[in-house]
Amino acid sequence: MASLACIPTTAAPEQDALAWAHPVVREWFVGRFGTPTEPQVGGWPAILRGEATLISAPTGSGKTLTAFLVAINRLVVEAIEGRLSPLTQVVYVSPLKALSNDVQKNLDEPLCEILALALERGYLLPQIRTGVRTGDTLPKARVQMLKVPPHILVTTPESLYLLLTSAKARENLRCVRTVIVDEIHAMADDKRGAHLALTLERLDALVTGENRLSPGAMLTGMTRPPQRIGLSATQNPIE
Repeated sequence: MASLACIPTTAAPEQDALAWAHPVVREWFVGRFGTPTEPQVGGWPAILRGEATLISAPTGSGKTLTAFLVAINRLVVEAIEGRLSPLTQVVYVSPLKALSNDVQKNLDEPLCEILALALERGYLLPQIRTGVRTGDTLPKARVQMLKVPPHILVTTPESLYLLLTSAKARENLRCVRTVIVDEIHAMADDKRGAHLALTLERLDALVTGENRLSPGAMLTGMTRPPQRIGLSATQNPIE
């Protein structure tokens, strides 16, 4: 991670922790989970500030939703306002292919529930798409993903690297705003992690349109690189 956002010891009251969310997203969350967990109350403010953030918390504490909900809320708001980009905006990187598939399943259900609730409240939203791209993804699915990119891409470090070497796939990644790296303890201090770090730098350069041949010059692109959010239950030492 480029930097680390420290979670304050005095978090906002639980009843105010979702004040930032769209009413539909807030209603869905409260109806599904009741109150936010400690990692969510502590983590959301740093994510909302756009800081590189590490969520280190036990399994079952809501880490994944801590990372995803702010991005999901943004996609929902843009869908409601009719300005949802057709390109990929969120990339979730998992060291395990099986975990990647699990995450997509755990994303599709909440997204379907949120869209259904939005419809009940009078909002007509386009589908917010998710997709998995790993070494096991069938060629037909890969082609379809190039034609109709998912808003949330679930992938592995190696597959993300390959996507960044493909001209068409690169075009679909130019609007990425959030990168979530799960299980960072599995990659933090080995060659695979070093390779992923280089891949993330390449993604930053793609999104911002940075011209590395002319330092400081900008070609095209977004003004800020994707926000990075790391997740781990066992990262030690935390530094």
